[in-house]
Amino acid sequence: MGSIKLTGDGAASVSILSNIFIDHYMPEANGTFVKIYLYLLRCLQANRRISLPEIADRLCCEDNDVRRGITYWIRKGVLQMSYDEEGNPQSIVLCHLEIPDDTPTPVNIADFQLLRPDTEKEKKAKETVTEPEELPAKKPASAKSSRQPSLEDLSNALEDPDFLDLKNQAEGFFDRPLADDDINALWRIYGDLKLPFPVCEYLLEYCATDREAHPERTKPSYYEKVARKWKEQNITTPEEAKKTTPNYFFAIKLLKALGIRNREPIEKEIRMLTKWQTEYHFSDEVLLLACEKAVLRKPSSAGFTYVGGILDSWYQKGIRTVDDVEKETVPSAPRRASGGDFLKRSSSDDLSYIEQLAMKQIKES
Repeated sequence: MGSIKLTGDGAASVSILSNIFIDHYMPEANGTFVKIYLYLLRCLQANRRISLPEIADRLCCEDNDVRRGITYWIRKGVLQMSYDEEGNPQSIVLCHLEIPDDTPTPVNIADFQLLRPDTEKEKKAKETVTEPEELPAKKPASAKSSRQPSLEDLSNALEDPDFLDLKNQAEGFFDRPLADDDINALWRIYGDLKLPFPVCEYLLEYCATDREAHPERTKPSYYEKVARKWKEQNITTPEEAKKTTPNYFFAIKLLKALGIRNREPIEKEIRMLTKWQTEYHFSDEVLLLACEKAVLRKPSSAGFTYVGGILDSWYQKGIRTVDDVEKETVPSAPRRASGGDFLKRSSSDDLSYIEQLAMKQIKES
């Protein structure tokens, strides 16, 4: 976010600190947050544009501290954000302060655009998060429980750097701003189920895999369902989570088809398998057939890289199905040359070509 303008809804010719702020807002606020408000109040008098890095440098704190501080005062109704036509933050408004009552201030998702990295843009969200009906009592979090986060839950989450990191990662993986349903689902996964942060990261990455072909995986109902399943299975690390995904088990099957039974698939092999499925769109039967061909040609050393060479060759030739493979392997009648001799093609030619593709994959990886 670039420089922003400060405005006030009351006269601000001098830096006068309201007693209401001292009596009702300052006592429970973080010290850094108080410094941020005081500095904004001081800058208002100069009527000039400021930026987050400038505030952070002046107050000897981090940019993220400034973001959290401004967000805190927005939630308290002390500050407001105004936006341009594209929905980008344009100014911070220092509100006229009144003695607060016990009613929490509604949180507008648009006000938390300030928390996004400076290089990202997002359309202004118009939905307002409202306080859900009060639940009779809070029950311990379980894999099967599902509840709407309260305003306090959501506000606290939006001040948590880890939760904000997950929010930004989700927007990056899913290539869209998060709606209220996404925010609520993400809170239940992180704040209610309390899945470890690395597991939450892998969950987002896994659900975003091949999102063009499977857009349903980026919906809150889907990735929350996966999270609850992992909670039931006591998943605590990304490595454990990977073992529950379909690709992991099919990769084991391919390794066994290659005669490799003494280890689990590595990350590189999982990525290769994903490529064969999502980019080449080969069926499981074709992949198993490629393993069979690899073992016949290299009985003692066939691996995923060599299988990849075979599949690259098939893909370039337009071979997509088992029938296509069988047609390709049927020997054709020899072609007569002009001199009367038959031209013969050695089967080693194809083998050499496949080995070249395999070597190319090794170099690229």
